[in-house]
Amino acid sequence: MIATQLDRVRGEFEDSEFFRFLGLEITTLEEGDVELRLPYKPELDNVRSTVHGGVYMSVLDTVMGLFIRSLGYDDTMTIQMQTQFLKPLVGGAMTARAELINKTRSTVLLEGRLYNESGELIGHATGTFKVMKFD
Repeated sequence: MIATQLDRVRGEFEDSEFFRFLGLEITTLEEGDVELRLPYKPELDNVRSTVHGGVYMSVLDTVMGLFIRSLGYDDTMTIQMQTQFLKPLVGGAMTARAELINKTRSTVLLEGRLYNESGELIGHATGTFKVMKFD
């Protein structure tokens, strides 16, 4: 994918109200190589003073969607996502990465992983996404 397409994708994500609301940062965006960082903020905590599971899911969904867009697809929609919460995050930033498992003409299956600042795996998801190219 040429750099200008990746720049357009970066802009679309960084201009998203939800992306900005969460405070996500794109740390890597190359074809098939994506990493997001979410700095800690107390507004993301649940009643147990750990980062809410819905934040985990949102970050995983976003990193997998961004990964798909980095492959050159024009649009994607989540069909199914299964998430495992492995460790609570108490303060500190999280990092998210995605990896391709399989793709067909109309769907992509991915794995997303969340890490704490110590590099420990704190969440994991697989997701199936409908993908579209507009030619």
